[in-house]
Amino acid sequence: MRRNEALAVILTLLATVGTVVGALWYEHHRNETMQVVELLANSPLNGNWSPAALEVARGKPVRLKIRNRETVAHGFSLPDFNVGVTEIKPGQVFVVEFTPDRTGSFPFYCTVWCSREHMAMTGRIVVRGPLAQAAHAQ
Repeated sequence: MRRNEALAVILTLLATVGTVVGALWYEHHRNETMQVVELLANSPLNGNWSPAALEVARGKPVRLKIRNRETVAHGFSLPDFNVGVTEIKPGQVFVVEFTPDRTGSFPFYCTVWCSREHMAMTGRIVVRGPLAQAAHAQ
């Protein structure tokens, strides 16, 4: 009977560790195929969006993690790529994914009235093309 119990414990441990390792490998592999960027939301008097300008590659999927570090709600809109979040509550992280299909500089905005300086809460996403990617990689 002890042999069966030991085998059951070993199989349970292998299944648990295997599941965790598999999930971590999958997430690592998924992050290699897309650009992961963290964007911090602060009202303009507390630093505005950080960073205020993001650079991404055309055609490469982007995972944007928007973190609200304040005590007021914020929103997010990147209208040129039809990306938006209606409300990001204080302390919340919201993740959006999109694939930029054209190059250029595109504005993003806070969409929730967060302070008297709300209209100044803007930033830019710069999408670079294949030539810029090659030069940037060197």
